[in-house]
Amino acid sequence: MTWLGGALRRCDATRMTRRRTGWWGAAAAAALVAQVACNSGEPTPPDLQRLRLPTGALLTPDGGWLMVANSNLDQREDASTLVAIDMKLLDAALRATHSLPGATPSAAHPCRRTADDDLAPLECDPQLFIARKHALRLPSGAGNIALDRPSGADGPLRLLIPSSIAQTITWVDVVPSADGLSLACGQLGDGDCDTDHVLEYLANRPDQTRLPPDPARIFIDRGGFRYAYLPHLKGVKDGESAITLIALDAEYGPKITDIEADFYRSDPINGNTFAGGFAVAQRACDPADPPADTRNCTRPMLYTTHRFWPGMRLFTVFAGRDTIIPGADQALVGVNPTQSADRPFMADLAFEDPETGERLLVVHTTPPSLSLVDTRLDDDKNPINRQIATVSLCRNPNVMAIDRPAVGERLALVSCYSDDQVAVVGLGAFQVIDTIEVDDGPNELIIDDARRRLYVVNTLASSIDIVELDRLSPDYLRVLARVGLRE
Repeated sequence: MTWLGGALRRCDATRMTRRRTGWWGAAAAAALVAQVACNSGEPTPPDLQRLRLPTGALLTPDGGWLMVANSNLDQREDASTLVAIDMKLLDAALRATHSLPGATPSAAHPCRRTADDDLAPLECDPQLFIARKHALRLPSGAGNIALDRPSGADGPLRLLIPSSIAQTITWVDVVPSADGLSLACGQLGDGDCDTDHVLEYLANRPDQTRLPPDPARIFIDRGGFRYAYLPHLKGVKDGESAITLIALDAEYGPKITDIEADFYRSDPINGNTFAGGFAVAQRACDPADPPADTRNCTRPMLYTTHRFWPGMRLFTVFAGRDTIIPGADQALVGVNPTQSADRPFMADLAFEDPETGERLLVVHTTPPSLSLVDTRLDDDKNPINRQIATVSLCRNPNVMAIDRPAVGERLALVSCYSDDQVAVVGLGAFQVIDTIEVDDGPNELIIDDARRRLYVVNTLASSIDIVELDRLSPDYLRVLARVGLRE
């Protein structure tokens, strides 16, 4: 896939690679194919007022801004970017009178109809909601965005963003300003963050171990431990199959304190040398009934998915030394020996209720499915980790979000990268209740509980779909609008 001037244009080599191996299963390979097969000429500076191959997103807690990381995975430009969509402007645009199909969007009419049918979704020009002054340049390969509150729940925000191509983690402070948003990372005039805000080495020292390749999805601890956890997606050498620990309260900001090498397992059937992880989830700890490995809740209990082995691994942290303590592996599904060697097995995972729940949801990329895992404790205070239900999904599922409405059934929403769909699983009966057709290459999913919306970040289409989550609306689970124009 190659992208020129925001238009959707396809490169056969890249499309075959991402359809065959999966988006996160071969991020480095896909980026390389895109660069070699589709790109030509020297990279150019990125436009700081557009969506381009977006991968990560995060809604600020006040609902005022949708932060979006543009990946630059094809390396046509010399940097990724972080942009902010003004949600007040977007809300006003969706309520306003809309232009006819094919009309040029303007500040007065940012959205246009996609067809004369009133049920057809709108499409809106993203540049009309993005201000250049709220944008930054990031190292190439920007991924998901994690939110930290270094001063507590009522304090300012801090964003952490891994970059797969550059092998870095960038941290950005979000501070109050007259117009509601100001990003601070020691940036220079061109928007590049200074070196103090870009983590590359163990102990943040250039003479120490370099951050391994292909950082995947960064996860901020939710149990009061001041850490972030970062699996590395695909290693092919000793030491590259790693997970990285970041201490969030070091003297000068976040600090890489441990890189646990050879952490993930490789494909057990095809002799695949690839090994890596995808995501991390945290089990809540009840002081009245703590799991044994938590030392009475003084250590976190964490789960991470292998990418090329069909299961997950438990681990914890020795808080006094800021180091990872590896735990046991847990296989989840049988393996089909006819599967190709480069196909990933596992993807995202999350607890249905992060505060008190014991039901762990795990996405399988191969075979495409969602599993429910019982993590209740046995008599020895160890989680039983028993797979109790599995439901099939659309092809190449990877990223998951859980909708927890005040009233009604909870939903697991899973983006299927190869089918351009979002699977909707009702967690009561644990079955697929709908499949939503979205734009090309759905990736990150963001739930806006206040507005009852789902935002689907479509990497290949360079767009964001807006899906209705209000059960009382006639448009429930329908795409209402697209931030991004089809030409």
